[in-house]
Amino acid sequence: MDVTDAPACMRVLGAVSPDWVVHCAAFTAVDAAEEEPDQAMLVNRDGSANVARAAAEAGAGMAHISTDYVFDGAKGSPYAPEDPMSPLGAYARSKVAAEQAVAAAGVNVGTAQGTTETPQLIVRTGWLYGAGRRDFVDLVLGRKMTDEPLRIVDDQWGRPTWTRNVVESVLDLIVGGVRGIVHVNDGGEATWHLFAQAILEESGSPGKADPISSRDFGAAAERPLYSVLDLAATEFELGRSMVPWREALRTYLNERGRREPSE
Repeated sequence: MDVTDAPACMRVLGAVSPDWVVHCAAFTAVDAAEEEPDQAMLVNRDGSANVARAAAEAGAGMAHISTDYVFDGAKGSPYAPEDPMSPLGAYARSKVAAEQAVAAAGVNVGTAQGTTETPQLIVRTGWLYGAGRRDFVDLVLGRKMTDEPLRIVDDQWGRPTWTRNVVESVLDLIVGGVRGIVHVNDGGEATWHLFAQAILEESGSPGKADPISSRDFGAAAERPLYSVLDLAATEFELGRSMVPWREALRTYLNERGRREPSE
């Protein structure tokens, strides 16, 4: 369904009558959002509100996937779920607006019992890679295959994260009855440059990535220099530590290698 089409969202979720809706659809092109801020808002804020309202009408819980980019990075230490949001660019602003719209839409007014709130989980994550679409791992390995120079930003810090680990954590949080805002990432910290070097090393690819500053790289959208999310509350709820990012990357690359045909 088109998430920007409110009647379609109502129709589809009403017909399916799910227990929970995990809302992953988003305008995620961070740089393109600077040129298309209205489209980013339409998809991220309005589309998320449409899905949240439809979920509430269907009596379903809602898990909304958000981003570490709701923070500006100025704190310099891991961000807790309760820390105030401070977006830098158009994409980040649209995701802050999405969180707020989803929270507001979770209040379902007009039932026989009066005003009720449907269960909601807002999941902040970021630096994702995994099967399903082209990602940073594909970019790094693809450049090495063509011998194109690798210039990777070395002053932005975050938590590289395998999507499969996010999925497992989100499902466990839902089943465990956790509600509200949670942070989900693999463990540890890295820059994009350190992440790229690890991809090359773990995949057995020759060569290295050349470091470059965010200023010199010159992306259209400003990004936080430190968007590391605090995982303590999530680890407490799950009763386990998050998988270290390099261990997760190694597992992903090993599985990916077994799936791909040999040359």
